[in-house]
Amino acid sequence: MPEAARAHLSGCSSCRNLIADLTSIVATAHLLPAEVEPPARVWTSLRVQLEEEGIIRSAATRSRWLNFSEFFRPRVFATAAVGLLIIAAATLQFQRPAAQPTEARNANESLYQDTSLTLNNDEAHLPAMQLAGSTGTDISLRQNLDIVDKFIVDCEQRVKEQPQDELTREYLSGAYQQKAELISVMMERGGSGN
Repeated sequence: MPEAARAHLSGCSSCRNLIADLTSIVATAHLLPAEVEPPARVWTSLRVQLEEEGIIRSAATRSRWLNFSEFFRPRVFATAAVGLLIIAAATLQFQRPAAQPTEARNANESLYQDTSLTLNNDEAHLPAMQLAGSTGTDISLRQNLDIVDKFIVDCEQRVKEQPQDELTREYLSGAYQQKAELISVMMERGGSGN
């Protein structure tokens, strides 16, 4: 403490009392734990106040239209589209009579080709910043997409070699689904600027 302040304190009892009070407060504060969890009633009261001010909404007050609008997000659309393509492929496969295996096989191959073209087109339209992203998540998404692409190529080759192999067809359908989900996540990240 500067000499002028000490000289003032020696003659001013109000300032001495103030310094003594502040020193006592600091000493007591050092005895308290570093973090104290507030009681649950504090959080409840805070939540009620924020809801009353309209800053947040409780789950009960969310409108059905808001929940319905979540369906129209890009990721949901891409996943739903691939799901519908897979269901259509399965339906075509089971509706065709067994007497026409080549016709059914050609229809299934056409459906797989359509799915592959759609996904490859979506992948080609990913935002440039997503493709050049340098965050750990962007790099991981790109690596996972490359792995799924290689797996799809392998499955497509095996389906061409052994068209009756149902397990490979299931793997291929699952790989298309994974690719659609990865692309939709990458589109969301690219659209939000992450």
